[in-house]
Amino acid sequence: MRLVTFEVQTVLGRFERLGALGHDTIVDLTSSYVAYLAQSGDLNAAQRAAVGVVPPDMIGFLEGAAVSRAAAGAAIDYVGQSLTSGSAPLGPEGERLTFDRNEVRLLAPVPRPPMLRDGILILDHYRVGMERLFKIAEKDRMPEAAKSMPVFWKPSRGSVAGPDDDILWPKYSERLDYEFELGMYIGKRGKDISVERAWDHVAGYTIFNDLGLRDIQPAELTLRMGPAKAKDFTTSKVMGPCLVTADEMPDLDGLKLIVRVNDEIWFDGAISGWSFTFAELIAYVSRDEFVEVGDFFGSGPPAYSVGFEIDRWIKPGDIVSCEIEGIGVLSNRIVRAEA
Repeated sequence: MRLVTFEVQTVLGRFERLGALGHDTIVDLTSSYVAYLAQSGDLNAAQRAAVGVVPPDMIGFLEGAAVSRAAAGAAIDYVGQSLTSGSAPLGPEGERLTFDRNEVRLLAPVPRPPMLRDGILILDHYRVGMERLFKIAEKDRMPEAAKSMPVFWKPSRGSVAGPDDDILWPKYSERLDYEFELGMYIGKRGKDISVERAWDHVAGYTIFNDLGLRDIQPAELTLRMGPAKAKDFTTSKVMGPCLVTADEMPDLDGLKLIVRVNDEIWFDGAISGWSFTFAELIAYVSRDEFVEVGDFFGSGPPAYSVGFEIDRWIKPGDIVSCEIEGIGVLSNRIVRAEA
């Protein structure tokens, strides 16, 4: 299942809704499930039940687990059957059940994650970064701790953006860079989770662009407290276009990843060479700490897929895109913030 959070304009204002990509359209899952249940004739009961089982927000839906997934499947099938008649399906009170892509604004799949944790699960990227960005001597490029525990940091929730947002280049920097990664969402709350059970806590995956300011980052990291304003600014954590449920992506090793800038390919490779898995990161993070439904985890990028690693630099007006096998394409325009 390919889930989205979208914003739609109505006569009463703009509303966030939960949707699914299917039948070449965006299906409003809550409204479609109301229509499915209302076939029994009791509209009030259908509305109450639908909001409880398929709420219009992603975190509420993920909390419903298998029950919500089954209901969403029924809603999507109902819409598919209605579309065979050739007309746009409507709900029992005339409400729309489907939308074209150009009619809505796609947000990050979870617009406001409870927590973000961005890992470096592919240590080749860490090694290249230490060499090229920070000029660390070879003997010091890979601390022993990096080999024994998954490295991660906690970005700001306020930096999250979606597929239809421009990336705003901060006025205090002259070197903006992209980092395309595989993103993962937690679907089941837990604490002290074993590696073996960790996969049961994964809701699904998305594409993640972790923007960074390469002229600001080196100085900040000399303080040995991790990145700060080099990594956290408005629209620096872009996610989308959808959340693909874990059952549709059982094998993550070797997923094809392509980076394009203005339709020119800058990287064509794979997410491979994992030093740690998402399961190991979940297990490490959940030691004496709860991970919550909707929490976001990043994988880190493959080596030589990032601008500074290949010495190619984006500029204002560029369109940066990433395609990850099984998920889709995430594209955003670079806009220089006004002074």
